[in-house]
Amino acid sequence: MKKYILPILFLLPLTSCKEFLEEKMVSTITQDYFETEKGAEDLVVASYNTLRWKYGFMEGPYLFETGTDITEPTDNNWATVSPAVWAPTGEAGSYANNLMGYYATQLLGSYPIINDCNKAIEIITEKAPGKFGSDKEYANQRLSEVYFLRSWTFYMLVTQLGDVPMPLKSNNSLPTVFNFPKSTSAQVYSRIIGDLRFAHEHLPAAQAERGRITKGAVSHLLAKLYLQRAQGQEFKQYRNADGTVNPADANAHLGLLFKGQGSADLDSARIFATEVIDAYASSNGGQFGGLAANYWDLFKTARGDWSNESNKEIILQASYGNNLDNGRYGMRTTAAFTCDYTNAAWNIPSKTWAYGLRKGTGFLPTDWGYDVFTDKINDSRFEKSFQIEYQSASFDNAALQDGPGLAYTDANNKSLTWAAEEASYFNANIQAGYNRPSWGGRKAVAGQRKIGQGDLGLVFLENTKETAIDINEALAQPYVLYPRWVKKGGEYYYRKTGVDRLSSNTGLLIGRTIRPSSRKFIDPNRSTVDNHFGTRDVAIFRLAETYLIRAEVYGRQGNYAAAIEDINVLRARAAYKTGESRAEVLARLYPGSENLTVAEKSYPYAAATDTYAKIKVDASYWDGASAKSRLENYPPEANSSAKRFIHFIYNEYSREFNSEQIVYEGIHHAGIQLERVLHHNQLASSKTGNWPVADNPVNANGQNGNGKGVFRAKDTFKPFPQSYINMLTDEKGAPLTTDAIRNYQNPGYN
Repeated sequence: MKKYILPILFLLPLTSCKEFLEEKMVSTITQDYFETEKGAEDLVVASYNTLRWKYGFMEGPYLFETGTDITEPTDNNWATVSPAVWAPTGEAGSYANNLMGYYATQLLGSYPIINDCNKAIEIITEKAPGKFGSDKEYANQRLSEVYFLRSWTFYMLVTQLGDVPMPLKSNNSLPTVFNFPKSTSAQVYSRIIGDLRFAHEHLPAAQAERGRITKGAVSHLLAKLYLQRAQGQEFKQYRNADGTVNPADANAHLGLLFKGQGSADLDSARIFATEVIDAYASSNGGQFGGLAANYWDLFKTARGDWSNESNKEIILQASYGNNLDNGRYGMRTTAAFTCDYTNAAWNIPSKTWAYGLRKGTGFLPTDWGYDVFTDKINDSRFEKSFQIEYQSASFDNAALQDGPGLAYTDANNKSLTWAAEEASYFNANIQAGYNRPSWGGRKAVAGQRKIGQGDLGLVFLENTKETAIDINEALAQPYVLYPRWVKKGGEYYYRKTGVDRLSSNTGLLIGRTIRPSSRKFIDPNRSTVDNHFGTRDVAIFRLAETYLIRAEVYGRQGNYAAAIEDINVLRARAAYKTGESRAEVLARLYPGSENLTVAEKSYPYAAATDTYAKIKVDASYWDGASAKSRLENYPPEANSSAKRFIHFIYNEYSREFNSEQIVYEGIHHAGIQLERVLHHNQLASSKTGNWPVADNPVNANGQNGNGKGVFRAKDTFKPFPQSYINMLTDEKGAPLTTDAIRNYQNPGYN
């Protein structure tokens, strides 16, 4: 019981530093300490831990990536939405428990942090020690930071659980009864919007310490909340007159998305988004409206280099500090999204800084997570988001490998050898045009090792059944190629080609750990190559999202021209620039590469022109008839231009923010999560006949065209953990009745 209501008196308060908010361990302290000027400041800084919650361990991606249409856990029970997992007593309930208020090792839950925020608010407004009493501007600034942090914490709770308790007073001891009535989402949004309006009035545009809340962060969140409140207004009909939902109603999950309404929510969202865009565009300069000049600039890093963390596009980040000894207090997202790329047959060093942990802990894209990039050849975000090539010795941080890729003749080189028919095909059809420097113009020789130092070792080709690569061409590449679709005569194989030429990998339910993984959180600044905890800051708000928030507002208001203009700010940045090199596999093998010039298909695969004109958005992308609209693969529920536009916005979110734990929030609050998951996420979906059929399924596994999961309307929200439900009482301390429990628990979980 203590884990839900006790204040965190033994937290790791953060102390100010010139550059960022830095964690410091302190000895046990008393409540009286917090009523001093320094204690109150420490309490404010400690509340910043809420910004790290998503990224400090695995609960973040399990709650904010699972349940989208673009990401699937490698754990089958989570991926298929097993009722045993997605239950109050299952792991979904356990992770909801952690979000609410579990404290162990590096985790901090929402209600302990909210309690700290409440304590800080009370001290600043009622006790006002030292400078908090003498300097009103300083006091209001710190109060505003706490209002923001409490609002953000409530926002995470509402996103996952819907209606939640909203305590606004601190607790220093166990209560006599455990009566925690829920507030409606409308009540929560009204409160946090009001608090954020105060913060907006009193926070500066910039703070001396990187990591502190700024006016821009407040404005961005306000724009997001006003938009989400507007999105939910169509679901008011599923709320009862008293604001509750009927747990027996099949649309109760939609009722939980209703968050009240203001007189001008869309206008408010537009005004606050515009404030952010104007401020950042004018201060950042450049040709992309204040965005980073290159999408990869937001994520690139090297040993001893954290410069990307200060990119001016980032409005708010979870700060970890550049400490190689962060250990378990470091950012764990670095371990969440990497694939299993270790195999002697690929001649890749078993431990490398350049590609992150050799085995991630379990989240990779769905097929739609790749295919949402409808023009992979011209939209650089695909290549810059996913690791589609692995070198036998990476040119990045090469001196820091524990061993280089081995030469062809080295006895320890265990890479794949050329089969006679593969060598023959390569020499006849590929060798003359293959000019990778490490290859040196050699011919393939049967029985010799394929992959030497500096060569590509493992390469991914995310194609479709219609663009399947011929098996002979796939196997004759001078590296190990993993295509999604291969054709052999009249047969089509799904994720079958592997290191043993024709492996049993079927890519659904089994064999799902080897596919392109996110590059965004690779961290070469971990203390050791095997350390799961990183040092990198993580962007929570980026200006690119502000543009998409405003674009959606414009579209909902019927101003599609303005929406298109905002979307194209992102597209202009996403385009390959003249002279920018594509990945080799993109230029040579990906569908669409046949349209490149001969020079573009030769090393170093440099783009001949800026590709913006080829990915520039217009209204045909959601007209329902054009080729571009069909490529967006809208769910059948998107049966009008207005609905398709909303889905297009979240397709663009998927292209821009894959693996950043933002897409879940977007499709969830927009009320389109269920239809997108069922239409795009095959492992989670119960639909039949919605996907292409291969010739290599293994019983129910493999690509037979059918969904493998049971995602349902109830799964739009997570369950309240059973341990929490069991603890609750009424106002007199009596255990809740069966009906009271049924009404308290989220619909569908009783």
